[in-house]
Amino acid sequence: MSLDKRIALYQQIEAYRKRPLIVYVTSKRKGVVSMMSSDAIPCLIEQIDKLPPETKEVDFLIVSFGGDPMVAWRISSLLRQRVDKVSVLIPQSAYSAATLVALGANEIMMHPNGNLGPIDFQIVMEDASGQSRSYSTEDISAFLDFVREKLKLTDQEHIRTLFEKTCQEVGSLGIGFTARSSKLAEDMGGNLLAEHMNSGETGQAKIHAIIDHMNRKFQSHGYPVNRKEAKNIGLNVQSDSTLDALMWQAWLLLEEELKEREPFDPICELLNSSEASKLLAPVPQLDVPLCATATGHYNTTLSDLNNAVTSKVEPVDYGYTDAIVESPRVAFAHKVKGKILSHRTPDMQIRYNVLVKSSVWENLPVQSQRKERKSS
Repeated sequence: MSLDKRIALYQQIEAYRKRPLIVYVTSKRKGVVSMMSSDAIPCLIEQIDKLPPETKEVDFLIVSFGGDPMVAWRISSLLRQRVDKVSVLIPQSAYSAATLVALGANEIMMHPNGNLGPIDFQIVMEDASGQSRSYSTEDISAFLDFVREKLKLTDQEHIRTLFEKTCQEVGSLGIGFTARSSKLAEDMGGNLLAEHMNSGETGQAKIHAIIDHMNRKFQSHGYPVNRKEAKNIGLNVQSDSTLDALMWQAWLLLEEELKEREPFDPICELLNSSEASKLLAPVPQLDVPLCATATGHYNTTLSDLNNAVTSKVEPVDYGYTDAIVESPRVAFAHKVKGKILSHRTPDMQIRYNVLVKSSVWENLPVQSQRKERKSS
């Protein structure tokens, strides 16, 4: 089993680092991207509760595109209440909220293929038509800076008019929420760094410089901050070639489990199922003779149509894992299962509807637990 291989690798990492390891990964798979969410907190709490009583240091391996920043704060707080030193391991991408988790660590062990990301919050709002729009907390400031610095508009009346236009598009409450979110990103990042950095005047200046850089200096929320750049910013990024090799092997197994290299596409699921032959069945043709008169009448009823149906496309089952919280002591996986309903329209389009049947965290028995069950 893939889980057994991962557990064995986690045990190697723990033996090398001489401390327990906890792994939290959310899917980056195209079509089923999953974000850090509060529903993972109970699983993380159980992981922390399973730590040996004498534990003073812990490794926390994380890979994610980000998510709820409050989850990042909760993770850091839970770990800090339990141990004295936290090390975050980053074998691959750790963006946004995952970066916040890294900021709360005493040290960041980053693989050469790993990266952090900016911590400016992403705002998602609905417009009057119900369409969702997302933007960064820095987008509004960037727009006003562009007006003043690039367009050289200094007239306050013009700037006020443009700001009013922005308020109309985003909404005054949206502007206020954006301002609060920007301040929250600064405060949260600063507080996380203060957990382990010098709180004196020099330390505070360094914290402020790091947060200002991570919050405002990048022109894209998806900018990848590599290991060298993270060090130059002032973060305590460390490297270890042996650990690099181990955590990259762990990531490859996690990547395989989450099927990161196989985009999830309902059409592909349908065409790889037993129902594909019905959806791709030959199209019946009706050849009307050229000599057919215009006065001919052809009548069809619903009963005739039902009788003419030669095959019915059955619902197709699908399932995937989109988040993992595991260690050598206990393992959880968030699994989504459902059905895809489909049919082919007269214009040869395949229409489908994806229905979610279940979306739950499952407790997966690790190897030691399976051995205990067999012996009992």
